[in-house]
Amino acid sequence: VGLLVYLDTDNHHNVTDNYRILGGVCPLSFIEVESWQVRKGHEENHDAVIKEWFSFLRKNHSDMFAEWKSARYYREVDHQGLPTGRFIMNFEFYSAEGHDAYKKRRKDWSGPYEEYKRVDPYEHFIEESVKIEYWEPVEEELWLDFE
Repeated sequence: VGLLVYLDTDNHHNVTDNYRILGGVCPLSFIEVESWQVRKGHEENHDAVIKEWFSFLRKNHSDMFAEWKSARYYREVDHQGLPTGRFIMNFEFYSAEGHDAYKKRRKDWSGPYEEYKRVDPYEHFIEESVKIEYWEPVEEELWLDFE
């Protein structure tokens, strides 16, 4: 039987400490999933800043986001394929330690992260709707790719 480890915490929590507390080992890959709803009237600005954000990330990946393995963006839909109004960003880090190192380095938005803050889309989110979850892969040897 496989084991799914799920940690629900806030932006400031040190995820690596959770692994130590749980007696676990940090995985090779670590996922942060942020979900949100867009403020009413901010839809166009939200869409534009998401594109700017990806452009900034692509341009600055090696200097500012080297711990990131991937970043993926999704819109939630219902079973009929209709948008629910909720979005997610799936941040894949190489490790939980890398996640924590990045968050620590970026914590006060100084240096190059001051420019990054300008393309941060949070001002377009309904604050109460933001949810952050952490996931790690398990039983990878059982995974299937049908390509």
